[in-house]
Amino acid sequence: MVNLFLTKKCNLKCSYCFADEFVNKGCEEFSLENIKKAIDFIKTDGTSRIGLIGGEPTLYTYFSKVLDMLNDDENIDSISIFTNGLEIDKYFDQIKAEKFSLLVNCNSPKNIGCKYHKLEENIAKLAELKGEKCILGINLYSKDMDYSYIFELLNKTNNKILRYSIAIPNVIKEKTENILDACNMMKPLLLAFYNDCLKNKIIPFSDCNCLPICIYTREDMKILIELDNMAKKQGKFNSPIRSCITCTPVIDILPDLNAVRCFGLSKYMKVDISTYKTVKNLTAYFSNTIDIYAKLSFVSKKCKNCKMRLIDKCGICYTYKIKQIEKLKNII
Repeated sequence: MVNLFLTKKCNLKCSYCFADEFVNKGCEEFSLENIKKAIDFIKTDGTSRIGLIGGEPTLYTYFSKVLDMLNDDENIDSISIFTNGLEIDKYFDQIKAEKFSLLVNCNSPKNIGCKYHKLEENIAKLAELKGEKCILGINLYSKDMDYSYIFELLNKTNNKILRYSIAIPNVIKEKTENILDACNMMKPLLLAFYNDCLKNKIIPFSDCNCLPICIYTREDMKILIELDNMAKKQGKFNSPIRSCITCTPVIDILPDLNAVRCFGLSKYMKVDISTYKTVKNLTAYFSNTIDIYAKLSFVSKKCKNCKMRLIDKCGICYTYKIKQIEKLKNII
């Protein structure tokens, strides 16, 4: 799946935002002409899945037109909308179409304030409209954050899957420069979160920014195994153990038709999609200029001979390896 970064505008100011290079840094958004060019590019090698991201995509000036455009395109099989859920009610009539699925990133009442009741109402309605095609998500960004609200929101849906992400970069910025120390700092929160997921029969999974398996003790691993067994019994293929082990290029296309490998590496490299024939060519470019070096790099001396790293199942975000990547590029 390739994502279209529709707009920089957002109606929230989250401290942990992964796209802080762009979000609310101006009003730049896709023109309809560039939207059509981006969609044509995405379809060049048969890619039939598109993600709509931001900023907050529902604030995009031509959001309604883009929904119709994608829904009417027979070569597009599925469209995923990544939203904070606050304005999605304006588009209920359109997104009820089979092609659309949603990932609603749910912020806490403390962060959203008086708008929180709107989120609750919209999630309840989305549960009716989309069922399991509406997945809730949460970002765990502080070692002492209160995440209990997410289970209350999940009770409004029939979906037992929860997407989570660990916002490590903010922890590093504020507390430490050592990524493994930062991971261990967040581990108690995550283990408590896993236990609460198990009690509520919720299957958590991560598609980005998870903690590496190496930080868990044998005792810690018991809860991960329990969650994995619960997932198998429910016929689900997501669980913390199986989440985000090997990282591959995401491909986010910006309004100016430049593409980034992912938001984490957006400040490091941007390339014009017009210089590539297909998405596969572009993905190969990022793999050959970033991934191949990232897999050889490590964030700590402890990682040098780690088996998980050597078999490319580390899980550490490549964002933390930029300096090592550059060193390797200069050597090789």
